[in-house]
Amino acid sequence: MAARTVFFAADERRVSGEDALEQEDKSRLGVSFAVGLVIVLLIFGGFYFAMRFSSQSKPVAEQPLAFGAAEQAYVANVDFENLEMSAFENMLHQKVTYLNGDISNKGTRTIRAADVTIEFYDPAHKVVLRETRRIVGNGTRPLESGETRDFQIGFETLPDGWDHKFPAIHLSGLDLE
Repeated sequence: MAARTVFFAADERRVSGEDALEQEDKSRLGVSFAVGLVIVLLIFGGFYFAMRFSSQSKPVAEQPLAFGAAEQAYVANVDFENLEMSAFENMLHQKVTYLNGDISNKGTRTIRAADVTIEFYDPAHKVVLRETRRIVGNGTRPLESGETRDFQIGFETLPDGWDHKFPAIHLSGLDLE
């Protein structure tokens, strides 16, 4: 009977050892799951806060620049040069048309900001698209007297009725020092 008791005790130890291994595996699995869950929650939390704060920090619509008598008189000192259009199409067949050029300040004052209005016409010479864009200002340094700087304006869609001729471009607002 002693042998039987020893056998039973050894069997108990073996079962106890297997149980300990199973419990250890379950414990590791639980810890791994908890760590993974925390990581996923942190990622989603990061996306949530990023989206929340980015939507609050969207810039307010730009206010048009002044274009009074002083600004209109200064237009004679601003030239557009090397104007050209180009188009880019990506692999998804999305086409973007660009207006590239240089703006030159030939006057004596510094231009802190400049808005241009671009007009695309149809064959009957009616405006089919008019957009105003800021090409100096909003994070760029002022255009000093005698300075020339390049600019690029992108158009994601142009109307089908556009006559495919070069658009009209003119200054529509200035902020002068």
